[in-house]
Amino acid sequence: MALQSIRNIRGNSRCADCEAQNPDWASLNLGALICIECSGIHRNLGTHLSRVRSLDLDEWPLELIKVMSAIGNELANGVWEANAQGRLKPAPDASR
Repeated sequence: MALQSIRNIRGNSRCADCEAQNPDWASLNLGALICIECSGIHRNLGTHLSRVRSLDLDEWPLELIKVMSAIGNELANGVWEANAQGRLKPAPDASR
């Protein structure tokens, strides 16, 4: 039930990185939901940059649910992409 509330946060219906629909992975460090393709890229960045967890497969302690509920994709992208200087996001098929 609590994880569904994370999915319902404004902006969380699309991957924070590539905007693919219905992301089911989370970057805990960034406070954003991401798709499975982008989750693999985040894993390769290292846990010091992005700790990845599945909404469906992993355990979610209350503290992590609170963090994800407080941030969400819209706020996270507002912070992390504030100085993107016109650079475009990758498309959902960019990793293929």
